Amino acid sequence: MKKILLATILCATSFSFAQTRTQTTTNDQQTQNLPDGTIQQDSSTSTTEYKEEKSSKISKGGLFLEPMISAIREDSTIKTSQLPLVNSDRSGNTEGYGVGLRFGGHISEVFFLGIDARYAKMNLSDSAYNDASSNVYNLAPMIGFQTPLFGIRIMGAYVVAGENDPAASNNGVDLKFNDPTGWRLGAGIHAGPVAINLEYQDLVYNTTKIESFGNVAVNKSTSIDAETKGYALSVGFPIEL
Repeated sequence: MKKILLATILCATSFSFAQTRTQTTTNDQQTQNLPDGTIQQDSSTSTTEYKEEKSSKISKGGLFLEPMISAIREDSTIKTSQLPLVNSDRSGNTEGYGVGLRFGGHISEVFFLGIDARYAKMNLSDSAYNDASSNVYNLAPMIGFQTPLFGIRIMGAYVVAGENDPAASNNGVDLKFNDPTGWRLGAGIHAGPVAINLEYQDLVYNTTKIESFGNVAVNKSTSIDAETKGYALSVGFPIEL
């Protein structure tokens, strides 16, 4: 009787262990047989974490700065035909390097609104000046759009103030061009803290101050127009504050 009871207990224990093992195996098989569900859950979690991480890197709004350096080449025209007894304009080109700063506000690092300030040291070469160095600065309200974090960007600005002050020419002509107006349009790419932009600028200087002519000091403003049109290749370093 004891042998029968012991055999019964052993059989029951073996059956229970086998059943537990079968259930564990079945659960493992169900997990393995549902890889799509498991991977989808992991993928969904990873995707959510990535989106949250990416979203956390994008500022909702605030201030921004973008210092930049640029290489510039433009065609220039001085409307000397507006003077009495002069039948033609003077044309040439300017080349040089400049620095600049955009600053203002942004929304989600996508929409930008601010001021674009530029300074450049140029070399003017034309039929009136021959060769002369020139200090150029201007200010422009600007607007811009870009994809956040990295991608493409588009910028536009309208120049409302500034001057172009060439040194006196070899023949003693010394002019200063004031009251610039005109568009600056550009596009580029950016990734993190670096942006590369190509811009086109078309400016008209609406007044010209004749500082000297030959050895005679004049210091008189005229309505002679001067124009500059050309391209600037710049590298900027945008910073969201």
